[in-house]
Amino acid sequence: YEKPDFITINRFRNRVKKEINEVFTQTVVLLSSKGFISLNVEYIDGTKIESKANKYTFVWRKTVERNRERLMKKIHVLLGQIDDVIAREKSSEYNEEVGFTPAMLAEMAGELRHALEQVSEPSAKEEKTELKKKRKQLKELEEHRDKLQEYDCHPETLQERNSYSKTDNDATFMRMKE
Repeated sequence: YEKPDFITINRFRNRVKKEINEVFTQTVVLLSSKGFISLNVEYIDGTKIESKANKYTFVWRKTVERNRERLMKKIHVLLGQIDDVIAREKSSEYNEEVGFTPAMLAEMAGELRHALEQVSEPSAKEEKTELKKKRKQLKELEEHRDKLQEYDCHPETLQERNSYSKTDNDATFMRMKE
């Protein structure tokens, strides 16, 4: 049998472009009405979405513990840098041994945001720079809060295991020699 070449296929697509669009539209409407697809987010323009089906889909207990400790140190350093009264009160309440919780960080971030909103718009360049620095520190504190929340969820999933898969929480990984 003969195979059509690319020119033949291209001519066919150009000739029936309108019909193809109508069939595609009808198919999407039918699938949507049957509940097979959602029309919230659909990409037909070649947009690539990163999936979790890659080489690094596992979570290791020791890595979580080590990264959580580093994050706690970063939080203490950040609170030491923030020179607002609120931050000083909070950082003096919690010494190095006491761990922060996402709720504590959310409360501190809320108080800091409220304090920054109360500040009038500065006129001097140094004051503007200082305000930008404080806003950056607030953003950093919120990022640390989110990361801490993520690290706090991992032990619940790990339970007694040393690792688990992000795509299948019941699966335990073993290191493979490469």
